Amino acid sequence: MGSSVSFADSELPALGDRASGYVSMQQEHDLGRLWLRQLRSQVSSLDDPLVLTYFEDLIYRLVPHSELREMDLEFIVVDSPELNAFAVPGGIIGINDGIFLYANDTDELAAVLAHELAHLSQRHFSRQIENAERRDPIALATLLASILLIATNNPDAGFAGLVTSQAASIHNQLAYSRDFEREADRLGMLTLAGAELDPQAMPSMFEAMLNANRYREAPPEFLLTHPITSSRVADAANRAEQYPARPRLASFEFSVLRNDARRRYQLKDSKAEEQFIQELSRTTGVKNAALHYNLANIYLNNRDPDKGLAQIEQIESPWRQHSATIALEARLLALNGNNDQAIKVLNDALRLNPNDRILVKPYAPLLVEAGRATEASQLLRKQTELYPTEPSAWQQLSNVAYKANQPIVAHRALAEYLYFSGQRSNALKQMDVALLEARKRHDFYQEAALKERLKAMTESPTSLQ
Repeated sequence: MGSSVSFADSELPALGDRASGYVSMQQEHDLGRLWLRQLRSQVSSLDDPLVLTYFEDLIYRLVPHSELREMDLEFIVVDSPELNAFAVPGGIIGINDGIFLYANDTDELAAVLAHELAHLSQRHFSRQIENAERRDPIALATLLASILLIATNNPDAGFAGLVTSQAASIHNQLAYSRDFEREADRLGMLTLAGAELDPQAMPSMFEAMLNANRYREAPPEFLLTHPITSSRVADAANRAEQYPARPRLASFEFSVLRNDARRRYQLKDSKAEEQFIQELSRTTGVKNAALHYNLANIYLNNRDPDKGLAQIEQIESPWRQHSATIALEARLLALNGNNDQAIKVLNDALRLNPNDRILVKPYAPLLVEAGRATEASQLLRKQTELYPTEPSAWQQLSNVAYKANQPIVAHRALAEYLYFSGQRSNALKQMDVALLEARKRHDFYQEAALKERLKAMTESPTSLQ
């Protein structure tokens, strides 16, 4: 294999800039956030801090090596077995959890995300709208609404359900052109190489997608908007030869999340337990550690803490010290009635990583159980500052604030949870309740802050149509 990147690939122009006069960046931002809220109202998404942290860390590993200049990104992991990843104008990036069933390692998942980042950085979506308007007028909002229908995994709301006169036009505009796909492949591979991931992961992931499509009556959602052919796989393979090969990343996080996707979508817990135990004898290192973790999680769900803790003991270093392992051990200890020990385990780990959401999520309810609800509320308020648009962070704060006798915080947090979950009218009602509480307690500072936030919620767009 070659040892250098070709000049043609290293001097690519930022082709997306010309669209900025047609669809403004602010339009994209506002509609993208509205799109995300509406998506959350229609699909089940995962709030597991391990998958969210892994996903976000991987994106931020790729972004510095991409041409993306917009750093205000938001993320969602959809609870669906379907193969899909998407990047929506305004910096919204998502995956279906089922993508872990198709990717063999972090590099292959990163290849898909690098490709999506290229679509965002080159503003392909906006450029397609500009091209579409020349032939057949169609609004950005209509296109975003169409993507929403597909992303919800509703068989009655996908392309077959688009029965308006614009259906064919919408379908054509959602499917990226061959030129845009080639550009995204080329830029995506540059991003992979820059992030020191294996460029060969792109053709191998494309091949896995093609294979997945051969045995299905209907193509996966990703292939509806990103058509993949054998020639495109070959082109990606030829381009990858220009880069040095790198060892693939078989990370603990990826292995755990892949096993969990298998358990969720392919195996029931009883079959997953049997399957994972069988695989233990055939694995070593990180994959073996991940299987012990997944078994411990199954036993947690089955309320069998002794078996779960026995699996934790089998996890070797350094994976034994991973935040996810520590958090799982604490939950098992608490289930076994050892709350004080569980709190100590988490407290010791939080000294090193005080804002680690993988550790904070199980720590807060343990503090409440120990009569330390106010301390738990403070901890969670910090989480909402770090992740201000994440619904689950606000939901957990709301629950804990009620128990800490903090009604203003509780109602405000519930309002934020509802708002970012796409339930705007209910969110506004909770904000009104929070305002009443602030006035009743003569808390003028909180009242002013709530009024400002209520104004922002009220003035935000409410529909893509």
